[in-house]
Amino acid sequence: MNHHNSASKRVVLPEDEREIARPASTFSLGDVFEAARRSPILVVLLTALGGGGAFVAAKNMPETYVATAKLISDAARSGIIAEPESQSNPQDSATATIVETIDTPVALGHAIEALSPEMRASLASTIEFPPEAANDEAMQRALLIRHMSRSLDVSNSGRSYVIDISYSSKSPELSAAMSNAIAQGYLTSRSDLRLNVYRQMLENLDREIEELTANLRDAERRAQTTREEGKLLSMRFGALTGQRQDEAIEVSADTYAQQREAEREVEATGAVYERLLLEHRQIQSRIGAPELTVQLFAPAVVPLAPSGFNAKPVILALGLTAGFLMGLSLAILRNGRRRRRLAREGRHA
Repeated sequence: MNHHNSASKRVVLPEDEREIARPASTFSLGDVFEAARRSPILVVLLTALGGGGAFVAAKNMPETYVATAKLISDAARSGIIAEPESQSNPQDSATATIVETIDTPVALGHAIEALSPEMRASLASTIEFPPEAANDEAMQRALLIRHMSRSLDVSNSGRSYVIDISYSSKSPELSAAMSNAIAQGYLTSRSDLRLNVYRQMLENLDREIEELTANLRDAERRAQTTREEGKLLSMRFGALTGQRQDEAIEVSADTYAQQREAEREVEATGAVYERLLLEHRQIQSRIGAPELTVQLFAPAVVPLAPSGFNAKPVILALGLTAGFLMGLSLAILRNGRRRRRLAREGRHA
């Protein structure tokens, strides 16, 4: 009877003895909570360290500001100005050509010149020049242009004549100034190229007009000479008889043919001369005319907020999570070692 009562009694073991009784190799979700309960300071400390490191990294992460200036690549076809003579060509690649030529050393060099001294100094402070470029202005300029090209994005949707010139930097003021300066630099380079072409055309026309003037003078002199010879032959024709009269007629016919040839040469040379003079005047008028084909449609404004996705909250959350998981993992390992130690002590006892 006593044996039956002692067997029916429920034996309650202390907590440490219960852990010794359970195999050390088993693992359950309860062990996770138990490890966190036994090492709360470790978990909290590593979570705080992870969050603090993520906060420092997020705080030191540079913010990028993007400003965009917009160009109209073909004002006539886009409807900005009316030019009845312009003909639309669906295969025209002028806009794509402009997109490719904006990001060139020539246009970017003009953009540097278009910057104010303050913005130029701000641009120079964004890069670190090598020691060999300390006294070399040409190398510094080349490095600035390369840096500008890396921070520049020129795009076109392909469905319109609008070209976006976007510049990214850590300073919103610099981004807006650079976008506008690059747009203005491209317009300046385009205008300079157009003026250089017109000047070269004028120089060529001046030489041609000078040659035509001399040729026209010679042709008119020959024509007038043959006219005078024809008049003299006519005056002497009445006094001639017989064979001499026949010879005079033949000479007169040759003189008339030479006269007509000289007059036709004068007419042809004069027509070319008038055409060149008209073209010369037209080119001179174009030199003083403003650029209408490509226009700055919308200057860039100073951006009020950084561009792109704000990754700082994500970095902070990842830091806290990583710290918590690391602390929890160490707590689980610590608790596992404690269990194995208790198990060894129980076996030795």
